Amino acid sequence: MATRTKFNTVESIFEGRLRGNQAMLSGLGLSADEAALLWQSERMKEVNWLDLDDNDLGDAGVQALAVCPLLANVQYLNLNKNGITDRGLQELATSTCLPMLKRLHLKDNPIQGSGVVALFESQTLDSLSTFQINSGWTCKKREGWRYNPQL
Repeated sequence: MATRTKFNTVESIFEGRLRGNQAMLSGLGLSADEAALLWQSERMKEVNWLDLDDNDLGDAGVQALAVCPLLANVQYLNLNKNGITDRGLQELATSTCLPMLKRLHLKDNPIQGSGVVALFESQTLDSLSTFQINSGWTCKKREGWRYNPQL
């Protein structure tokens, strides 16, 4: 049985959603298969702000993202609400394709903890300094956990 997709081309995903070096792709319901179109697009080389909030990437989509060399300039990555588990975060933590990544958002994903530890201990995400796990909980790698309720 074929998977139904809303987007058949990368142009249809990007349409009206590229703003300079920012790809604002939140709330599209992108599946891992649809996101694969992004990971093949040379236009991703220009992106340093990648907002994928509220999609359906899951661990498979994050695994494909983690090995995409076209994402070398991404500094901000929003993966809130994507069905990502610790397994996906462990894949992300070993990525050599995100050398510039500084900030990572992971709210509202079914994360238990081992993936967060993997990110914190990552030997490849050297620039990653801040990640947000749940509303109000932010980790600064050099400073530890902070809680600042977002009202």
